[in-house]
Amino acid sequence: MKTITKLRLLFILMLLIALGSAGAAVWSARQAAFHIERMSLAHEVYEAHLALSSHTYQLFKQYGDALIIGDRDKGKGEAELTGKIRADIDRIRGLIGAEIDLVGTEEVEELETVSEIEKTLENLIETLDRVSEPTTFDDQFSSNWGELSRILDDDIDRDFHSLVEEMLAEEQEEVDETREIVDRELTFHRTLIVILVATAVLTLMVCLWLLQQLISRPVDRLLTGIRRFSDGDLDKPIALEGRDEFAEISRTLDLMAKRLSERTEGLASQNAELEQAVAERTERLERLLDDMKRADAGRRRMLADVSHELRTPLTIIRGEAEIALRGKEKSADTYREALIKAREAADHTSHLVDDLLFIARKESGHARLRIDDLDLKPLLGDLALHAGITTVLTTDLDKAPMRGDADRLRQAVLILLENARQYGGNHITLRLDHSPAGYRIAVEDDGPGMSDAEKESAFERFFRGSNAAERYADGVGLGLPVARSIIEAHGGSTALEDRPGGGLLAIISLPRQRPLKAVS
Repeated sequence: MKTITKLRLLFILMLLIALGSAGAAVWSARQAAFHIERMSLAHEVYEAHLALSSHTYQLFKQYGDALIIGDRDKGKGEAELTGKIRADIDRIRGLIGAEIDLVGTEEVEELETVSEIEKTLENLIETLDRVSEPTTFDDQFSSNWGELSRILDDDIDRDFHSLVEEMLAEEQEEVDETREIVDRELTFHRTLIVILVATAVLTLMVCLWLLQQLISRPVDRLLTGIRRFSDGDLDKPIALEGRDEFAEISRTLDLMAKRLSERTEGLASQNAELEQAVAERTERLERLLDDMKRADAGRRRMLADVSHELRTPLTIIRGEAEIALRGKEKSADTYREALIKAREAADHTSHLVDDLLFIARKESGHARLRIDDLDLKPLLGDLALHAGITTVLTTDLDKAPMRGDADRLRQAVLILLENARQYGGNHITLRLDHSPAGYRIAVEDDGPGMSDAEKESAFERFFRGSNAAERYADGVGLGLPVARSIIEAHGGSTALEDRPGGGLLAIISLPRQRPLKAVS
């Protein structure tokens, strides 16, 4: 049998003993709580009857005093005592109701007795009220006094007191009976606890002995063998016998020691392989470090380019302001010309900052677009008409509906058209076609085109190809990065390819529906 199976059986046995002990304790606690509550209710009922008896005695004495010496408080004392008596009766009823809820209908007879006491009291109070009415005649007083004597002797002593005494005797008997039951239950519970404790102690001792035989001795032998293995003595096996887990561990360790001895001879070659792997990993890390250095250099270059591009319009603004303010008063046209040049420089700076901000927001996933339903065909047709050079829109589509930011899309296509006009040839073609995901927009020119290296870097910020630097000195190299950011914010893509027959082909791919994650 497996050791784990033996341990499970021992655990189940101890669990059953623990559950039995817990169940017995819970049952004992519930029984004790039940009898304690029953005894407490019996005591409360007994005390309520004593209070009722005391208040009725005070009431009868109050009536007697009123008949002998006169009713000085005009019935106020009798009314107060009558209220207390009725409260006592209500309390007794409530306590008896609680007893009925606790033990069942065996206490219903007590409610009948209480009703009888209440009825007797009400009759006595009515009679005493009638007898104690004020009178000025001696014969009437003698008659009332005789009636009071009869009530005290017959109705109170014989009827009422006998009912109260009977009720008190029943409650005392119930208290005594409950006490006897509690004593018997306590004796039984003590005996049961002693038996359970003795059983638990005996079971624990047996379990400890079994654990010693099943676990401690095999573990000691295993530890001794493992220490030998750790000291390098792999020739002497542990050799535990049996079918349990420790025997399996022993056989496994012996087999492991044998294989370890066999594999020691191959450690040299493995070390060589490890050194080679470390060298390759080091080379890879060095390449990553070079990439990080290049990225940092690009960041520094971008900051330098931004500073350079911002410095030029700021210099213009400051120079125009100095010219306008220097020397004597100038004409309004001179001031107007200076302000116009300053405004143009400020507009250039604003566009530059706006383009950089849009690119940065797009890269952080927070590009701001105003999405609406639009049709690409009339949008592109309008751009082709006002591109400033002979531009032809070619399409087979009747309409091209989609959702997007019309102003930003117009800006992106206009950037490609402007690039084709500035750096391409004299013939520009704007094409709109279907694509598997949505639409494909292509801008073709017959210019000198771009090298493969320039096409790879064309969408980097502030990059300008050799053709652009020669033919158009005012550019800053943000057009294509802004266009790509706008298209990617719509869930699309941009690419530059060589045009068959010469020239450049700028391609925009747009989906009909912009993905939700593209815009914050």
